[in-house]
Amino acid sequence: MDLIDRLNSTSYLGREFLTWLWFLSDLQEGLISLGEDSPAIELFLTDRIVLSGSGQSAERVAIRTEDPSLSIEARTALRQGKKVEKATLRIISGQREWTVTIDGESLAVSSVKIPALLTRENDEKFHERLALIDQLDSMLLTLFEKFLSTRTDSSQWPTVATQMKDWVRDENPPDRFQIPPVHNDAPTSSPDEDSPAPDDDNETSETPDETPPF
Repeated sequence: MDLIDRLNSTSYLGREFLTWLWFLSDLQEGLISLGEDSPAIELFLTDRIVLSGSGQSAERVAIRTEDPSLSIEARTALRQGKKVEKATLRIISGQREWTVTIDGESLAVSSVKIPALLTRENDEKFHERLALIDQLDSMLLTLFEKFLSTRTDSSQWPTVATQMKDWVRDENPPDRFQIPPVHNDAPTSSPDEDSPAPDDDNETSETPDETPPF
């Protein structure tokens, strides 16, 4: 399997990632840890969300509202087996706030809005903008690594998948769900251009199967 085929075969992970972020945000009131050495952030869905599925649930559902996570239409789409195809996220770290739209199929980001600049000089503003963009990139990368760590952990993912299934079924998700800790040293299965394709007769790929979590 070449790189393009591998990327296409794992494109569903982006939609699962965005759906997982919604799950964490809902159950933890927006508060998400980035690790022991990093302060927690607040993350919420905002403005617009698009959900889609495969097979009989392939129809796309787009919702535009201040808080899409509270939308009955969005919840119904989840119960129909759809996952988040595109979402606008509001991320708060300390006193600063970003908004960004992420495409689940390609993980491309768009419509980035950074916090208000604190510096006054033009040169300083330029460097501050770059620093804020880098900070956003770092937060998103850490979140995706945490997701992949859980998604490729055969001891964690079945539990999380069951919790997500219960979350989808519950119109008012309670606080009873306990999110298992994510081990940063757990292996991931992100595509590597230099990695050889597995021999189907002797090896099995570490890429997770596209089994719906709910």
